[in-house]
Amino acid sequence: MKKIIILLIGTLSIIALGYIAINLSKSEKVSGDLSLIDFAIEDTASVDKIEIYDSYTDESFTVVRSPEGTWVDKNGNCVQQELPKIMLETFLKATLKGYVPKGATENMYNLLMAKHKAVKIYQHGKWTKTWYVGHPTQDHNGTHMLLETPDIKSDNPVIMSMRGFYGILEPRFHADAKQYQCSFLFSFDRKELKSVEVINRIVPEESYKVELTNGSYSVTSNGRPLNGIVQDNLIFYMNGFKNIHFNQPNYTLSDKDILAMKAKPADYELNITGNSSTYELDLYRRLDPETSPDTLLYDQDYLWGVLPHGEVVRMQYYVVGPLIEGQTVFVDKSVNN
Repeated sequence: MKKIIILLIGTLSIIALGYIAINLSKSEKVSGDLSLIDFAIEDTASVDKIEIYDSYTDESFTVVRSPEGTWVDKNGNCVQQELPKIMLETFLKATLKGYVPKGATENMYNLLMAKHKAVKIYQHGKWTKTWYVGHPTQDHNGTHMLLETPDIKSDNPVIMSMRGFYGILEPRFHADAKQYQCSFLFSFDRKELKSVEVINRIVPEESYKVELTNGSYSVTSNGRPLNGIVQDNLIFYMNGFKNIHFNQPNYTLSDKDILAMKAKPADYELNITGNSSTYELDLYRRLDPETSPDTLLYDQDYLWGVLPHGEVVRMQYYVVGPLIEGQTVFVDKSVNN
């Protein structure tokens, strides 16, 4: 009987110790040494909002999936669709590369919390995960990251990578609003156009105005009729005003530089009148960044464009050049010489 009692007490003790161990394990998951690694999101179609905060620049940006399925900013404005797609791809393919050495965990945690990009992910309108994206590993094939969910925030950074990708993940997330800005400027079908005027202050005789009157085009230069118009080439020129984009936002000129530039008349003015809308674009030559400040050489590839609301953007000459140099397209110069 005594042996049975001792055996029973021993069994109950083992059960009790097991229960205590389980609870201690749960407690440690809440407040102890824990490395969350479930970063990936399998159903990226359910992601409908992403908030990015960059502690390096103290900038924030939010993209939201519209009811139509396209991505917009929090105010409903157009954003470049490729950037949210890159983030979704990263969410889907994120994979654990390794753990931070135990002796370096605390220091890495403090470093990551000081400098990171916080990527807050919402699915079906609810916050589900936040990625804290830190600096790369020495081989630049891994990124130190930390995960937070509504239930718990990890206290141990881990090293993450991405299936099929060799490099660091931090550049795949941006909080700079300019990076998201849509580059579209205007689009006019030829049948919509009533007039196109180009004012060329560099070579004034190259200024011109094309007008549609009674179903046919007339072209003048500085108020005088321009001879030698090749009609087929003129129609080709008027077909060139569809889907015009700028190259990139201004990252070079300071506010002082912009004020000084705008104080002068634009080198070129492009004034477009359509049946239902108009567009005005001022263009300034851009000093070639590859030459010394003492050399007055202009960039052959880019111009500065001032949009109707005053924003300055960089225009690619390949895109806008054909629109402001129409005389080289539709005028037979031998007739006017």
